[in-house]
Amino acid sequence: MARKSSGKPWLHGASGWWCATIAGKRKKLDKDYKAACRKLKARLVEAKKGFTAGRDWLNATFSELADEYLDHIKATKKFTSYRAFRYGILRALRILGTSLRVCEMRKFHLAKIEQEMSKGDYSPTTVKDTLTTVQQVFNWAVENELLDSSPVPKYRKPRARRRTRIISRAELGALLRNSDRCFRRVLIALRLTGCRPGELRSLIWEWVDLENGLWIIPEHKTITRQREPRPRIIPLPRAVWMMCRWLARRPHEGKDHVFLNLRGRPYTKDCLITKMDRIRERANLGMKGGERVVLYSARHTYGTDGVGKVSDIELAELMGHTEARMTHRYVHLKVEHLQDIQRRIQGAEVRTNARERKVGVC
Repeated sequence: MARKSSGKPWLHGASGWWCATIAGKRKKLDKDYKAACRKLKARLVEAKKGFTAGRDWLNATFSELADEYLDHIKATKKFTSYRAFRYGILRALRILGTSLRVCEMRKFHLAKIEQEMSKGDYSPTTVKDTLTTVQQVFNWAVENELLDSSPVPKYRKPRARRRTRIISRAELGALLRNSDRCFRRVLIALRLTGCRPGELRSLIWEWVDLENGLWIIPEHKTITRQREPRPRIIPLPRAVWMMCRWLARRPHEGKDHVFLNLRGRPYTKDCLITKMDRIRERANLGMKGGERVVLYSARHTYGTDGVGKVSDIELAELMGHTEARMTHRYVHLKVEHLQDIQRRIQGAEVRTNARERKVGVC
């Protein structure tokens, strides 16, 4: 039996989730207390608005249902997540239009989105994310009892493309030569620490421990997957530690972020992507295997370099993964290693043929 509503989340000890009693039922909110408070507030706002009562959502348009979903995301998630979901819905609406009703939605429409986006300059990952966002709108509506069931369950989405491109020394040198001094620090830090671009972009001085040579990031990508949430700790190589120490000596009053652009402002996600595109073009780094060099390539290079030097568990800890199997996505065989394998195979064949000829002569 659910406990009486107190207006605040309460901890369910057996599962570790913060819960709340809504309409006489226990609802799991989140494992993080602050996130649970935000979600509860959004649920209460929704209940006050009363948009679930007296509205026939089957005859509403998909765009209206998506607007309600985005309001929920805006109240419960970070702005970056809201923006990603919003862009995904906008991409879908450009193809489906704004007059399609919920009751008319079928898997055919998801196939239409996939077909139209595949014709354009969209990667398989973007196509998959767009289709997933559309499905999440309906799943949220079912969870909140706006719909009885989703009209597009279990649609077979295309596989997201996994990155395999790593950055060679020559390519890194070309990128650094064509970068300004501020972005050069970003590239060096990404390459030597293996951190995510988002972690570096949001890094503030409060999270920098120069005395022990650490970055201590309290909010990170995998914190919601940890049974016991803990900060992400990144030990700094000497070059990055000296870079941070030099930056700390410079006047940065009122500027909390460690890495700033030439205008003295924090980098945004779009700014980093655009900057990397321009520098890659200047460095004349083309496509290899259908992939470009991107910021995340530095993380893949870091993971690949760590293979054989430390254990899988240690490498996963350094890269901020909850499980060692996640690290395998970032580990790729180097071209030099493949060439060495080929030379060893050819050398073995030559030795075998020589022995066979010797035996034949005898």
